[in-house]
Amino acid sequence: MLLGTTGATALVYADIEVSNAAHAGAAYAAQYYIANSNTALPSTSQVTTAVQNDAPELTGMLKSGTSFTVSMATGCNGGSATSGNTVPICGSGVLPYVQVTAQATVVPLTAFAGLPKSITMSGKATINLVN
Repeated sequence: MLLGTTGATALVYADIEVSNAAHAGAAYAAQYYIANSNTALPSTSQVTTAVQNDAPELTGMLKSGTSFTVSMATGCNGGSATSGNTVPICGSGVLPYVQVTAQATVVPLTAFAGLPKSITMSGKATINLVN
């Protein structure tokens, strides 16, 4: 019972870390936007580095041969997101936003018959780009 509880707790922790890392990536993109006078967003590789730097303790839980996967999207509030890191052009009074999705495939600390050997966790964060 203790092993099961420990394993479940580790998976919940990993899920929270992936979500927090996605938020860190979106926050980095928003700060980059402000630092570049509202004219540029960082590359996906720069955001991936920010995501990885936010969750270094997950490295030991990642499935062998995998790493964080990060995707970016932008848009205007009230509209759908477009994949990539292009600064959106929004109408008057409409805020642009950046959305970061982070995924990581983790290996549970304990293995039980019938349970998967790895689980993919995903987190998404959206931040308005305002200065």
